[in-house]
Amino acid sequence: MLFNEANYDEIMKVYYDHQLENKAEEERRKALIYNKLPRILEIDQTIADSSINAARMRLKGEADNLAATKERNLMLIKEKEALLVENGYPADYLKPIYTCPICKDTGRVENDYCSCFKQATISMLYRQSTLDNILDNENYDNFDLSFYPKESDGVHPYTPYDNMKNILEMSKDFVKHFDERGGNMLFYGETGLGKTFLSNCIAKALLDTRHTVLYQSSIHLFEEVCGDAVMRKDSSLKSKEIYDYLFSCDLLIIDDLGTEFTNSFVSSELYNILNTRMRNNRSTVISTNLNLKELTERYSDRISTRIFAEYKVCNFYGSNIRLAKRRKAISE
Repeated sequence: MLFNEANYDEIMKVYYDHQLENKAEEERRKALIYNKLPRILEIDQTIADSSINAARMRLKGEADNLAATKERNLMLIKEKEALLVENGYPADYLKPIYTCPICKDTGRVENDYCSCFKQATISMLYRQSTLDNILDNENYDNFDLSFYPKESDGVHPYTPYDNMKNILEMSKDFVKHFDERGGNMLFYGETGLGKTFLSNCIAKALLDTRHTVLYQSSIHLFEEVCGDAVMRKDSSLKSKEIYDYLFSCDLLIIDDLGTEFTNSFVSSELYNILNTRMRNNRSTVISTNLNLKELTERYSDRISTRIFAEYKVCNFYGSNIRLAKRRKAISE
């Protein structure tokens, strides 16, 4: 994974803390219910005793008795759930509690790391690059449409405000239906119009719902990640894992496409990443300061054609939001 031994221990401590906290909550719930509903304590003790007897029956090959015991336990479980519901508790109130129900707070599913563990490594990279602090501010709660003019610019069919409102809702719909639809988005327009901010809003929303998200600036992606793994053939675990995540993470964000030095290697890697992710139904969000004509001229037809065909293309226009925010901060 994307960490050294100290990083691994740090992540596993989080899992251990979750296990302790969840176990303590389970015990608190049991004490509460057993005191309030003694019949449930009797049921749990009966089921526990029958489990020991069932193990003995398996050793003796007593299949008929085993089936009868299983049937009685099922009836007891139904009675227990009914008692909980009748007294205002969820039917599963006394079941084991897991922060991640997929891996049951172990970090692994069979022979692979759980998606929550993979995301923990990505989040650690975010912390190391300070992106976690960025996401604390650049999220949907802080997206401010008031910076976009409500007057027509005389060029586009919608005002900058209405256009951005439509794009904002489109991005929220993308997040809301991410698991069932997936899809890809291209944000293009001049600098300072909110493309990176909205990309970060999407990243934060999906991270909060246990999706794996990897953010890469275009320069870092091609000069460092792809350069290390492919051109320089860096065999280190970190380089390989980051490169592999480009293809396997739920969402890949490529920010500022076009700022990298473009050559045949970059074009080849970009096509490989985008094409592989589309084949595997993995989503990508791209932001660029290039217009569509410049995008077509800079990259091969097979790249631009795929983007235009498979991505929701969103044109950002209006006043420079970044400068407007700075002016507002200074005036205040």
